Amino acid sequence: MYKKITAALLSVPLLAFTASHAGAEEPQDLYDEPMTIKLVPSSNFNVTVHGSYELIDREDGETIDIDDEVKFRYGDEEVTIRIPAEEEEEYTSSEGYTLQENGVSDNNYVSITSVLRAGTSFQTTNYRGSLVIEPEEARSPDDADDAKEQDPDNEDEEETVDRLQLFNVLNMDDYLKGVVPREMSASWPIEALKAQAVAARNYAQTNMASNEFLYDTTTHQVYHGLSGEGSRSNQAVNETEGVLALHNGSPIYAYFHASSGGHTEDSENVWGNEVSYVRGVEDSYDTHSSNPNNNWTTELSREDADEAIFPDSNHELVDLEIVEKSDAGRVQEMRATGIDADTGETVEKMLPDGSSPDSIRWALGTTLKSTMFDLSSEESNGGVTVKTADGSEESYDSALGMEMRQADGSDDVVSYENLAVRMASGVEYVNSASSTFEFEGSGWGHGLGMSQWGAYNMAQQGMSYRQILKHYYTDIEIVEQ
Repeated sequence: MYKKITAALLSVPLLAFTASHAGAEEPQDLYDEPMTIKLVPSSNFNVTVHGSYELIDREDGETIDIDDEVKFRYGDEEVTIRIPAEEEEEYTSSEGYTLQENGVSDNNYVSITSVLRAGTSFQTTNYRGSLVIEPEEARSPDDADDAKEQDPDNEDEEETVDRLQLFNVLNMDDYLKGVVPREMSASWPIEALKAQAVAARNYAQTNMASNEFLYDTTTHQVYHGLSGEGSRSNQAVNETEGVLALHNGSPIYAYFHASSGGHTEDSENVWGNEVSYVRGVEDSYDTHSSNPNNNWTTELSREDADEAIFPDSNHELVDLEIVEKSDAGRVQEMRATGIDADTGETVEKMLPDGSSPDSIRWALGTTLKSTMFDLSSEESNGGVTVKTADGSEESYDSALGMEMRQADGSDDVVSYENLAVRMASGVEYVNSASSTFEFEGSGWGHGLGMSQWGAYNMAQQGMSYRQILKHYYTDIEIVEQ
């Protein structure tokens, strides 16, 4: 089916048409500081436009007449659209479409019937700016290694399989308005929100400089578009327009997290690379009564830890211990001891296993709030009491790996969890190792840069967003560009 072009354009010479749409399919040209954010729509979705927009075929640059609704339908190698105003007229494009603002305006926005809002569900969601809709193609941001550090299983890209690829293109500050209240409650003190706005602007600018697009999830920053905005967080963005934190004249990579647990961390103790402006600082501002992350406890069964640490072997987890902590109190290294259930051979595995210390948070069979924790174990039946050769008795957390004298006088290595013991009353089965591990910790997140709960308290005490940022980032300038 031939694509429709507006009657006005049909009368324009081809040369003039080409010139008017040269680059028009790239909406980034509309914005002073463009951001491109990858969204996850349902396989088929509808878009309602509010304000002034034009729909452009990215294959040939032609404009298609629309009223206020466009239906987008999934295809393996093409995008199909239907125009209800044209009695469901149907078009296809192998390159997709751009739904572009016809002049940037606060009155323009689009409503998409079904988008996966990060951390929630598929919902109708409103977005400022323009949209680019392309056929399915698995793409990751250019800086794939950095994205993998944040999203090791590449779950963001997995979400985009069997659906159209959808991108929201808009100005930086309009993007930040959809970010700040998702990263910090819009009800918090305005100076804390301003600090978050500047940190988010820095984070967005440095990531966008090295990536084709950003995800709308915690891989980069959680973004819910116009639907996620709040009036006070919008105020914070507007009142810090163009403000950046610089180190030696360049924008910093402004890491932030929920709660430091009382001390932020040196960058190399979290992700391995030394960053001069991300130095650990004592953070008494973080530990206050409103912060729910001052103390937390997580229990982990030995079976779950065993499956996570020794997933492809016949080893049973015998012991788990902390080997090293940083000066700030975050775990840097742990030792897991296992025993082969068949041979009784013991093996040690050091964690993290070729990754960053922060990966310990999700390497043990559970997700820990932070690596600022202590570890203890609980034994079933009060542990194991062993009678030694001289007749004395000693208690141990675990019997795995020990040799036990059999009735025939031989010694066998204890290599299985449930140990059969002959008692005067008969055979009883007891656990030969700890049944659970208990983690007692503080803080939430990687501990780099700004603590959001610390910023909250500093703002409550009357400090400005500039003071907040300079507390958490070392040797920086706050400038307006």
